[in-house]
Amino acid sequence: MLPRMSPAIRVVAVVLLAACLHLPRAGAAPDDNWAQWRGPSGLGISAADNYATEWAPDRNIAWKVAVPGRGLSSPVVWGHHLFITTSIEGDLIPGHTAPDHLGFDLKPGYLHPDSTGVDHKNALKVLAYDTSNGRLLWEHTAYDGPMYDNRHKKNTYASPTTVTDGRLVYAFFEAAGLYAYDFKGKLAWKKSLGNIAKAGLGPGTSPILYDNLLILQIDQEMGANSAIVALDKTNGNEVWRAARTTRRSWATPIVVNAGNRAELVASGAEVVIAYDPKTGTELWRTKGVQSHPIPSPVAGGGLVFLTAGSQAKRAMAIRPGGSGDLTDTPAIAWRYDKGTAYVPSPIVYGQYLYLMSDAGIITCLDASTGQVQYEGGRPPAPATFTASLVAYGDRVLQTSEDGDTFAIKAGPKHEILRTNSVGEPVYASLALAGGTIYIRGAQHLFAIRAK
Repeated sequence: MLPRMSPAIRVVAVVLLAACLHLPRAGAAPDDNWAQWRGPSGLGISAADNYATEWAPDRNIAWKVAVPGRGLSSPVVWGHHLFITTSIEGDLIPGHTAPDHLGFDLKPGYLHPDSTGVDHKNALKVLAYDTSNGRLLWEHTAYDGPMYDNRHKKNTYASPTTVTDGRLVYAFFEAAGLYAYDFKGKLAWKKSLGNIAKAGLGPGTSPILYDNLLILQIDQEMGANSAIVALDKTNGNEVWRAARTTRRSWATPIVVNAGNRAELVASGAEVVIAYDPKTGTELWRTKGVQSHPIPSPVAGGGLVFLTAGSQAKRAMAIRPGGSGDLTDTPAIAWRYDKGTAYVPSPIVYGQYLYLMSDAGIITCLDASTGQVQYEGGRPPAPATFTASLVAYGDRVLQTSEDGDTFAIKAGPKHEILRTNSVGEPVYASLALAGGTIYIRGAQHLFAIRAK
């Protein structure tokens, strides 16, 4: 456990703690890039603290640009390039329907009451902006046509976040395909992963990179055709495929360093599995989160944390490095069955794991033991939260669908340091890079910098 420390020392400690478990990214300073879903190693943490602590529509907004269509993908930043995706609804397609879905009873005919969208064409776009001034560098339509399946009315067909290695940017639209562009906007390659259906609720899982591999978790329906697939990032050729039987998921996997090996950890309702990211060989498994796997795993201090919050509230800490079935073994460090979210992912910052409910109520646990530090930490105003937690310096940021960002003081006592707002709804998670906080609102993309 880390002792009490100043904010500056805490930042250094967080970086070192994360490095104990996560693979380092070569060739980048800690704050240069935010290259994937939730930034470096998928942790949601910036190692720097040179960010604005306050903003409003008329304060510390370096630039603001309108973004067409709808998308829940978060900004991805590499140097002076920022990438997002969007979906623009087009013409009605009379008679076009979604595939038949199985319910939890495995009987056909399931239709979620909030499913919609399949009866319209959609143009799926990748957009690149100049981070210095918000100028649109290029915009390309990856796909324009009918959708294979419905989406939840709050979801979009452009919800997975892109990932980049500084040479290519990879955009995944699930059933509508995977597309790789260079930084000038030229299409390098594209690939179909086949029809992907998730109960008519739409896409969400983001791609990640490991060495020369682009890795995609493709869990669908009630487990038929679920898999994790690794492609050669240079050409899209399949390198390995690991079949799965777990039902649909929206979580993004992470790669952790478990001593003498790397492990790819993937959440699942029925089972959590770790794979060798080089080959797809299963390393270990344990009982799953028993709910829709929407929140992504996080890691720190030698543990991997899995959460979910739909049918059941689940949080658990697992020690990587084992083999076989770890259920009911000492590798399961602790479990906690309250305070988790249906959508937002948690965060490990310093010695604490922060859980957030969909109503923004924070629970702070000692990450190593699961001991409750506080629970019931409420936002200043009632709200709904879709964006996941991010952190820098001495604060954890939670952003509501109303567009308000509440800065919570990091540590074992709940304290709201400040409330900031961009003045419009926000559903996507924040990105932090190069001294700028990037927020994708419902209509605009914002760059926030201290003046």
